[in-house]
Amino acid sequence: MKIKNVKFWDLKQLYQLEQKVFEANAFSKDLLKKLIFNNILFLKLKIGKFKKDMYGFIVAIKDNRDRANIVNFLINPEFQNKGYGTLLLQKALEYLKRLKEITKIVLNVQVSNNIAIKLYEKFNFKKDPNVLENYYQSGESAFLMELNIASL
Repeated sequence: MKIKNVKFWDLKQLYQLEQKVFEANAFSKDLLKKLIFNNILFLKLKIGKFKKDMYGFIVAIKDNRDRANIVNFLINPEFQNKGYGTLLLQKALEYLKRLKEITKIVLNVQVSNNIAIKLYEKFNFKKDPNVLENYYQSGESAFLMELNIASL
């Protein structure tokens, strides 16, 4: 298993995995392309030896002077609940913590995604009690979750 930086030639696989996991809420190919070039972190999880063996990814942008926003994080459903998400999130948080200007990390998560919420809470992310109504393209609402770097 390897965690590597995403490259432009990963776009097709990123998009296919995005469609498979998020369906109606998936990012467009154009948005993923923009994120490849405009991020502070974009890591992919590879398990096999072949280029097509991408099983997850995580991307964060700097959306404020001292804040990183994890805008996308996914693991192929066939490989969920095996510790891969924990490993990928841990590596991403370790990297973001080393960026001295970042003091807070935020993300949005579907209110129905209890598995993801538990994962984030395991890393000390806190849920904002205010629900973001109709946040996703599908109409589903989201929680904003925050992590202060000092609590890592």
